[in-house]
Amino acid sequence: MRPAHLFELALGKQPGSGEDEGTWDAMWNPSKTLPQNEDCDSVNDLLRNMLDEERHWEIVLGACFCLSMLVLLASICFILGLKVKPRPPSYWTHRPWSPFTDDFQGEVDVTEALGEAVQALFDMTTKKDAMGLGRDGKWATHKAFRVLKVTRVENGKMWTDYANLRKHIDPIGKTLLKMPKGLQQHTQAALDSILSEQASRRLGPAKALLNSLSLDADRNEVLMFHGSPGAGARDASGGIVFPTEDCSPVFAIKTGGFDDRLGSVKGMYGSGTYFADMVSKADQYGGQYNPPGAGSVGEVATLFLSRVTLGCPYATDQSLEQLRRPPCIEGHFDLNLLWNEDVKFGRPWKEKGCEFRLCSHHRFDSVMGDWVIDGQKKMYREFVVYEKQCYPEFCVTYRRVA
Repeated sequence: MRPAHLFELALGKQPGSGEDEGTWDAMWNPSKTLPQNEDCDSVNDLLRNMLDEERHWEIVLGACFCLSMLVLLASICFILGLKVKPRPPSYWTHRPWSPFTDDFQGEVDVTEALGEAVQALFDMTTKKDAMGLGRDGKWATHKAFRVLKVTRVENGKMWTDYANLRKHIDPIGKTLLKMPKGLQQHTQAALDSILSEQASRRLGPAKALLNSLSLDADRNEVLMFHGSPGAGARDASGGIVFPTEDCSPVFAIKTGGFDDRLGSVKGMYGSGTYFADMVSKADQYGGQYNPPGAGSVGEVATLFLSRVTLGCPYATDQSLEQLRRPPCIEGHFDLNLLWNEDVKFGRPWKEKGCEFRLCSHHRFDSVMGDWVIDGQKKMYREFVVYEKQCYPEFCVTYRRVA
């Protein structure tokens, strides 16, 4: 029974009597009473009809409203975009669900999961015949390393700084195209040697670890070693330099990251944050812990296995003491170096055969000390980066063994 008939019964009327039938049809089927406009099938028809009826102000107001909504939506997207933080790696334990925060930090023990892979990396990058030799490593009496503990440093703000800087480093292919042919070939050779060295490590247990990191090959992001003294490290006379963990360089790097401003301009390649592609080189800077004369076997030290975005490196065969940033891709060095004679490695700057100029050319992203420096063969290569081009993702505690 139709609702209209039920209502008629309530009023004491005979259902279907035809009384006010048209009224009920109008009430329950309003579409029957609406005027049908066959010429209004789309927005274009609507606009055409409004123009025909000279409703110009309505059209203008509608257009302004739509434009203002688009501007408002774009502004909201822009503001939200400024607040979005680079997402940390998906395998991090402290990774927040919100993309708008990086206010987190923690250190996760991953020894069980990654200890074997890190030990494999140590074994592959230990140069036994060079240990105990050289200006920085002559004190060492050990010949190998045993990984004891691996922790992953998960620091949101440090990751944001690193990921943002990595994003703004040009892909190496783009930078190479801007170089003069001679420098381009020289740089490509350096890049090939880095790529070859890194590829040789993707074997055995280390392969899964390196693949899991999703390193940015376009920007020459690699995993490198950085040695740093921890609590209990001694100076040459045997005195303890860092009595507690919270005052050691290891703790400072874990909580604040690498800071190239603390680097000395008297380093062989100037100021910056230094890295090695061999663990036995980085170990030279991990501190000495036994009393003088007791040798280094048995010492427990710490180093960082770090993400480093090298970009396009300037490969040098000369010491670059006093350097604060890489030269430009045209080969121009900062003009202030020309008058600097305070060097203990190699020749003074004015005798190096370099070109000095104030310029606005694009710069190399890092510096690589090659196998021969100032005419002398080196046992290791070294790499120098600047600002936040590095992230100390893994802190490795290890024992020095015979």
